[in-house]
Amino acid sequence: MAHRAEETRFARSGRDDAADASRFFSRVGYAALAIGAPIGVVVDPLALFIVFPIGVAMIVMAAVLQGKPGLVGRGLRAFTSPTFLALIAGLCWATLSVLWTPYPVSALQHALKLTLLILATLLAVAAPRENARATDLYLFPIGVVLGMIATAAKALAVVVGHIPDDGGVAAGAIALAVLLFPALGGLTARGRNGYARLLLILALAFAYVTGYRPLTVALFAGYLALSFSISDLTRTARELAWGAAALVLLSPLIPAFAPTIAAWIFHVKLATLPQPYASLSVAADIFTHDKLRLLMGHGFATVARGVRDMILPLHTPRALAFTVWYELGIIGAVIAAVGVWFGFHDIVKAPPRLAPFLAAGFTAIGALAFTNVDFDDMTVMTLIAVAVIATDVAARSQYRTTRPSAASLANL
Repeated sequence: MAHRAEETRFARSGRDDAADASRFFSRVGYAALAIGAPIGVVVDPLALFIVFPIGVAMIVMAAVLQGKPGLVGRGLRAFTSPTFLALIAGLCWATLSVLWTPYPVSALQHALKLTLLILATLLAVAAPRENARATDLYLFPIGVVLGMIATAAKALAVVVGHIPDDGGVAAGAIALAVLLFPALGGLTARGRNGYARLLLILALAFAYVTGYRPLTVALFAGYLALSFSISDLTRTARELAWGAAALVLLSPLIPAFAPTIAAWIFHVKLATLPQPYASLSVAADIFTHDKLRLLMGHGFATVARGVRDMILPLHTPRALAFTVWYELGIIGAVIAAVGVWFGFHDIVKAPPRLAPFLAAGFTAIGALAFTNVDFDDMTVMTLIAVAVIATDVAARSQYRTTRPSAASLANL
């Protein structure tokens, strides 16, 4: 009996040690993503790509130490989501365009990076099973605040001339636009409404001080979506779904009619006006130059390499809404519109406290897609992956509720 009791005690001690190690790895992983990501993009352009895999690896390691089965099944549930299936279809079409893109090697490399990013995000969302701890959740709002401080410090250092501007300030502003609403959703999910309002005000003041146009546009769009979603989530999700899908499909009409409108209003050619009108002029020339290529597109990763090799003009738009049409054609645009429609439409399935912030976050990212932010750079896509993981933590932080599957959280 004594021997059996001793074995039971050792077994319980082993389980306790594994649980402690699991909590430690989980905390380090979420800290790397929540704090390391918004600060890393400001400090160094490559820091995010070191921090993100470390964070995901720590989260998966914590799940392995926990020893609970079902990781593969939880990951495969994402394939029941129409939004996720549209994402995979778009990636497959982009990979297929390697057959006609002038830069097949770059296109394959970029498609591989996106595939690995999607797999890593699925692992980070599907691996943990238990309810998220409040201390893990609060790391994401803290990271947003620290990211704003780091961005302000970097901007000040650039102004006084201590360091050159390597794009860290703009990357920090993009990180705020992408990560703010998941962080606010997490605070609200735990009932910290006062802190959520304070963070909202700080972000608005920060956007006003920096004057970075894409950040201002994204936050304004997100605030509007949040306000309407709190009032009537179902109607807002439906209208956002149709509006966003229509914008994706009809976006070429903007540069197509821009020269005529410029002639009516300014009585000059569009190309003679400053930015962003010069980019609209380039887009108009590109879209009207070879209309047949709009069907299948010019091939994945064409815009970035084309501008770099001076095949395309320097002021070629880098907005995602333009690159989707130019590189993937109408087929890619239809896939994107379908994915966006399902993404907004399925927000009503999210936890009630979190759903308005999902709508706001998705709207903010959609607004960035229509500004001249370079989505071809993996920085923005990796930050979106961090936002998905932050949303998963917020959803799992609501105790006495059913944990949503990875498919539900693929909306963002």
